[in-house]
Amino acid sequence: MGEAKRRRQLGLMPTVENREVVMTRDGEVTGDALPPAVLERLKTWAETGARWDARYRTTFIGTGLPRELLNTEDDLMAIPVPDRMRLKLGLLSGSAQWLEREQELSPESFFDDGGQPRQLNVRATEYSYNGQWSELPEFEPDSTLRYLTQHPAVVAPPKGEAYVLTVWHGGERDGQTEVEPTPPAEHEGALIQAAQVFLGESDEEWLDDHLSNLSGFPAGLDDEAEGEQADATDEQTAPLARRLTLTLSPVPLVLSPTVQVLSRSGDMDVAYTQGQEAYSDDGETWTEYPRVQDTRERLQDLLESMGIGDISELEALMAQEGSEEADIDSRTIEAEVISRSPGGAAPDDASKS
Repeated sequence: MGEAKRRRQLGLMPTVENREVVMTRDGEVTGDALPPAVLERLKTWAETGARWDARYRTTFIGTGLPRELLNTEDDLMAIPVPDRMRLKLGLLSGSAQWLEREQELSPESFFDDGGQPRQLNVRATEYSYNGQWSELPEFEPDSTLRYLTQHPAVVAPPKGEAYVLTVWHGGERDGQTEVEPTPPAEHEGALIQAAQVFLGESDEEWLDDHLSNLSGFPAGLDDEAEGEQADATDEQTAPLARRLTLTLSPVPLVLSPTVQVLSRSGDMDVAYTQGQEAYSDDGETWTEYPRVQDTRERLQDLLESMGIGDISELEALMAQEGSEEADIDSRTIEAEVISRSPGGAAPDDASKS
């Protein structure tokens, strides 16, 4: 209590407005009245339709509830998805001191509510199972990843059309992006924007990402590799053009930690796919990059989308995923931890309310 009192006196404690609402799969929100900006933020977080289903299935699998391995899309579809959830929310605002500190730590967590910067804190989530409200079991990030990555259907590559994008950064074609084959007109912009952002929009980002891929190590994963990149900076100039492969795929049945979604376009996702990574210094001769897969960022994005937060030792966890000798977590397969779904109904018996 002493520390909390001191922080409050210094203006470092936020003011919290508590709200409780019920949200449906189609985006309808009832319960406590929410300002328009808060309502928009909430709907962005929760999502609707097929994305609501994918988010729920991901969280459900990540808790270790499935009693058997999920091998096919039919196995994923068999997971019943509730169409209502009850949320306990906290709307956070505070003094200039609190705001300055929090915006420095996590600027992306703030949104504008009528000129006032605020944070939306989802404190508790309950789902409706056969008319009864219940939370999914608590889970830890490391076990969540293990539960997700041991299911073949979860880590399967995204389905859809693959496109090779050539992005020009300099010369007469500076800023141009070529897409092969020709994509649907309504999704072309999303593909081009995703490629440009992914490869780096500024000169510095473009070169840094090029050196990262050239070294064979994702940026930020290995201190020695970063040192190699720094040594190579004086010797390596920025390429004139670069190529990569992106897949335009329907919203997945479950969010996979091995699929890196770069952007969304309507009911389609734009996902990074290993395939045609190459660069050219003159626009004529192309050189392939070493195979690189930055698992840290895509796993962290998945965890944040599930409201989990940070995780350590990602490389070790993903090494387990890539090994044929990886152990299957017996708690999931034998259902020794949880044998029944929230609300007391067996998983196969749960249904939409």
